Amino acid sequence: MKVEDFISRFRAAVFDVVVPPFWSGEEIVSYLNEAVQEACERAQLIEDRSMALTLAPGQDTYDLHPSVFEIKRLAFRGRPLDETSVEALDAECQGWEARTGLPRYFLFEQASGVQPPKVRLVPTPTVAEAASITVYRGALKPLSADIDTARPEIPERFHERLMDWVMHRAYLKQDADTFDPNKAAVSLGLFVQAFGDRPDANVQRKQRDKRPPVVRMSF
Repeated sequence: MKVEDFISRFRAAVFDVVVPPFWSGEEIVSYLNEAVQEACERAQLIEDRSMALTLAPGQDTYDLHPSVFEIKRLAFRGRPLDETSVEALDAECQGWEARTGLPRYFLFEQASGVQPPKVRLVPTPTVAEAASITVYRGALKPLSADIDTARPEIPERFHERLMDWVMHRAYLKQDADTFDPNKAAVSLGLFVQAFGDRPDANVQRKQRDKRPPVVRMSF
């Protein structure tokens, strides 16, 4: 579906035929962008193997594209690196921050504020060489109401269900003619049925911290 299709279907569904309309095209597309991101995070719809990660001697932390929210696999010289946590490293290998050599582990840092997501390698690399990385991410760039022929980046078969999030957000607009919490809740329920519950950031952090520790780390 194109952006123009989402807008026209939305207006038909909610009978938004007044002039001016209750929801502007920009508002509808902003809800659509939210829907794409929500769907990607809930269902991991975009798996990307094309992003480059080039190691530099003495550099342990590398910025990732802002759209990345999870690393599925990171490998160096064909060997997958194990994801770990600061807590596990502190418990199993004192002085790990000063170690150098061929990377064996990585820590993923979620985006925070204006800071992009990052990956930290342990030990700190001593060579300039490429690593292969597979990530789950959101859309690379947002849709715009000005480019109405653009399409969401996720597979076409999921486009129809994005409308549920658009409707959910639209019915939460604080206006006497648009606000309807009951319809918003119904639409959210349909979206959850299609894409699952939203990952809880605190639960995700605890899961990363509880990854099995690597016993007797040797570098």
